[in-house]
Order: sequence, then structure tokens, then C-alpha cells
Amino acid sequence: MRERITRALPSIAVLVASMPFLHGQEQAIQVETDSTSHYEILVRGGRVYDGSGNPWVQADIGVQNGRIAAVGFLPDATADRIVDAQGLVVMPGIIDMHSHANSGFDRNDPRSRATINNLTQGITTIVVGESGSAWRRGTTIQELTQRWTNAGIGTNVALLAGIETIRGAVLPSNDATPTAEQIAQMQQITREAMEGGAFGISSALDYWNGHFSSTEEIKALAEVIAPYNGIYSSHIRSEGTRSLWWVESDSSPRVTHFDAIREIIDIGRSAGIRVHILHIKSTGVPFWGQSDESTRIIEEARAAGVDVTANVYPYTASGPDRNTQLFKWEPYLDEFGGQNLRGAGRKSAIAEKLEQDEAFALRLEKDVAHEILARGGADRMLITGFPPNPVYVGKFMSEVNELRQESMFETAKFLQLDNGARIRSYSMQEDDLKHYLTRDYIAPATDGSASGTRVHPRAYGTFPR
Repeated sequence: MRERITRALPSIAVLVASMPFLHGQEQAIQVETDSTSHYEILVRGGRVYDGSGNPWVQADIGVQNGRIAAVGFLPDATADRIVDAQGLVVMPGIIDMHSHANSGFDRNDPRSRATINNLTQGITTIVVGESGSAWRRGTTIQELTQRWTNAGIGTNVALLAGIETIRGAVLPSNDATPTAEQIAQMQQITREAMEGGAFGISSALDYWNGHFSSTEEIKALAEVIAPYNGIYSSHIRSEGTRSLWWVESDSSPRVTHFDAIREIIDIGRSAGIRVHILHIKSTGVPFWGQSDESTRIIEEARAAGVDVTANVYPYTASGPDRNTQLFKWEPYLDEFGGQNLRGAGRKSAIAEKLEQDEAFALRLEKDVAHEILARGGADRMLITGFPPNPVYVGKFMSEVNELRQESMFETAKFLQLDNGARIRSYSMQEDDLKHYLTRDYIAPATDGSASGTRVHPRAYGTFPR
């Protein structure tokens, strides 16, 4: 049998229940009390939840050789270490269905490799690999997981093979359309990844690089993972009224969240596999309050036999929201001769064209106005960094606009294009989050990286919250 999970340091935590994502079914703990009266660890008197939805029971738990050996009333048992759990909850280790905590696994600091921010939330297993964020070609999945195992990490890891990585091994560029022969090559790479221990495949279709993957292309790869009981996990093509990369003036069709949900359902139905939506959300002012329709579409598909699930983090600001980019680059590539400029070079080129090209200026003003709405509006866009003058830090964009007495576009230009301001946007609303969190097929997940000073709060607070 293939070993499909990287094992963590044995003393960190004990995973005592399975999850549907990993095994395809829910099951309660089945642990028989053995005759041992002395254990390595004895957890006494806690409220024990088995993870299957059963009511809690008060019980002792005996651990021997790194495994649960007994659950029940163990008044005469002794142990090398006794944990008093009176008044506390004892539960299965949490599986974080969407994580980027592998960002700490290759660091020299053992605390980074342990991902302390996960362990303090009770997370003992993480699922990584969105699109191409964990495994890159040049190394096999076996080599990658063995390196992490040898280094010693704090959690178990389930790894997904990223479609961006698979495409990059075959296609000359992100925007290339694969031929039938190239699809066959991509299928073979996918097969090798599954044989090497991957749990499935993953995409990030909402981003520029990811949006070039077609539905039919993904279906072809999904068919490969079906015999392995693999899962297709996706940052779907839209989370509001449009894709993340898209701008109002772009001539390509607008893709809504509803379209994106239907696409992943179609892939699951076609390939006969489980599909999972990463960080489901309803972003942007025009899309607030639409969570009930999103879940209606999912529930209709589930009732028809498609195994579609999702995860959500309990915050109204997303990852891209942490440094909102009001002036995008990729949609305007043709305007700049396809130049792949970076950072300051992009801003300089946009500012120069803005002054010289009236038609471009009108287009850009329209696109920025749309982006502000998609990010929750100027009164929900907080300035978190402004190098020239810290007086603006802590103010919302609407407040800066009022202070400067100018058009909102001029304020956006002043903040980001001219001065490189960092802006955190709150593009979601609480009511939608609460709706998603109350669905039994939607699990909390961090979408968080390893501990650090500039990480999203979700990396530390998702499960406590």
C-alpha cells in the first residue's frame, strides 16, 4: 500500500479520528480498552468528543507506543505522564483542509518546522499544495515528503499535486493551450504523482496563471485520479462577480461565483470524483448576501450524488485583501507590449501611460472604481503601510479621500501608484461567513502559512475563533 501521508514528530499530538476528505466516510472512534494498567500518557477526566458528531462522554484516555490504547474509566491506571483534563475538551486532532504551513518546513528553525501556530489551535494534519504551492517539478513527491519527514515537522501532511506544476512541466508558457499529446503527458505526470503519494490534484483558477486551465483539461486530469479515490481541490474561478485577475474593461466573459461552483460540480460529476472548494466566500459589495444561493447550488448537486464539499476561514479579509492591488498589470499586458515588468516598474509604466493616453486613463479609472467595490468599498479599505508619511496609516481610504478633497481615483493613484501604500480590504461580510460556517459540508480551514510577523490572522486564530 502506498504511504500517502508525511508523518510528524511523534510526541506532538495524536490524531484519533478520520475525516471524510481523507477517507471518504465518517466514522466514530473504535478503540478497545486493553489490559494495560500503565501507559506512557494518561489523559484523565476530560470531555471526550470522537469527531463523528456523537455526544461527548467523560472518560480517561491511555496512550501507549504513540497510539490510543484505551478509552474509558481507568481509575487504577498509572502513567509516565498524567494530564489532568477535568473541565477541558479532549477531541480529535483537527485536519486543516487548506494550508500553506509547508512554508516553514524547509527552515532551519525547528519552531518554524513545527508550525507552532497550527499546534496551538489543535491542528495535527494539514492539506497542502494549492495549484503549485508545495510541490515543484525537479523533485518527486516522495523526495519532498521524505525531506520533510527527515527534518522533523510538527504536523502530519497530506499533499496535493498542483495543476500549475503539472502544466509547467509540459507547456512552454502559462497561456498555452495543450494539444492532445500534451494532455496525455500531463495525465502521465498526474498518474506518477498519485503513485508517489499525492491525495489528489489542485488548481487556483481565480488567478492569472491559473485561469488558462480549461474545464476540459481539468476533467482529463481528474479522470486519472479517480481510480486512486483522489480528490480535486480548487480555488475556483471566481468568488464574487468576477475572477480575481479580471478588470471591468476586459473583453473576456465575466465569470461569477455561481459559474465557478457549477464548473467544479461538473468536473466532479464527469470524473466521478470528490471535489472540494477552497475558502468559499462571497466577496465584494455587489455579491454580499449571495451565500444562500451558492449553498443552494451545492446542496442541489449533493442531492444528485456529486460529492462536493468546501472550506471557509472566519475572517472578512482575504489573503489578496491584505495588500490590495488597485492597479493591476496582467489585464493590460497588450497595452505594454507583453512586458513582464515587476513591482515599481509596473507602477512607473502605468503612471506614464496614464499621463499620455487619455483612452487608457478613462479605462483605468473605470477599472479602479470596480476594484474598490469588489474589495468592499473605500470605507472598508484600511491603510496599513504608507512609506512617505505614517500619518495615513490606520485610516480608511474613504477618510484619506475626504482629507484630500479629490476624486476617489486620484486618491487611489496617490496612495498606491505614487506612494506604494499597503491597503487591507475587508471584502466580505459576517452574515455570509456565518451562513457558510453553519453548513455541515463546509469545514473551517486556515489557508494559513507558517508562523511569522506578516501573516494573516487566520494562520493563528481560525479554529479558536
